[in-house]
Amino acid sequence: NEPGVLSRVSGILAARGFNIDSLVVCSTEVQDLSRMTIVLQGQDGVVEQARRQLEDLVPVWAVLDYTNAPLVQRELLLAKVSILGPEYFEELLAHHREMTDVESAQPPEDMNPEQLAEFREEQYAQLQRDFHPSNLAPSEALRMKHKHLETITFLTHQFKGKVLDVSTNNCIVELSAKPTRIDSFMKLIAPFGILESARTGLMALPRSPLQSDAIEEKEAEDVVDTASLPPS
Repeated sequence: NEPGVLSRVSGILAARGFNIDSLVVCSTEVQDLSRMTIVLQGQDGVVEQARRQLEDLVPVWAVLDYTNAPLVQRELLLAKVSILGPEYFEELLAHHREMTDVESAQPPEDMNPEQLAEFREEQYAQLQRDFHPSNLAPSEALRMKHKHLETITFLTHQFKGKVLDVSTNNCIVELSAKPTRIDSFMKLIAPFGILESARTGLMALPRSPLQSDAIEEKEAEDVVDTASLPPS
């Protein structure tokens, strides 16, 4: 756990042409020792050379390759999902693009600051008047929002996740699972409209082997009493 270790590790991987798919750094139960979990893809020989180079770094205690090892893998996802429905989300994206176009549009050059402010305000006001995602009655729109929230909650619970926050137009869900399972969940909730999402990256620990009673008894029988051996 020293400053500059992460930059040196990433520099070695960049020199080898690796693109880091996931990187997680956190402290451990040992004081002044951090654990770094890196996910990358490449040829076995090149990966092994990079591993040896990383082991040569003085601040690095050990480098373990978990490519073919049985692992417990987990990744945490936080996603803000719209509960307004796909139609609202699509029109919201279109409205955002129009707002961006207005901001990038060049006003006439002969305008003073006050006229420029009025020009921008009029354009924004026109866009606000044009933006009407649906002509539904308020009560019907409210029922649709609760229906969408119910569906998102059901999908989240199916993946053993939780709904952490609910607001007027969106909700925030939490999911801890394998990366492939998180990818599947993201595809399922994408039609509702994912406003924001954050993923921690992959964390992994190797599985421990199980020993049966028969193996333990066999190991006990293999123990030889040295007193019964001949002097030679």
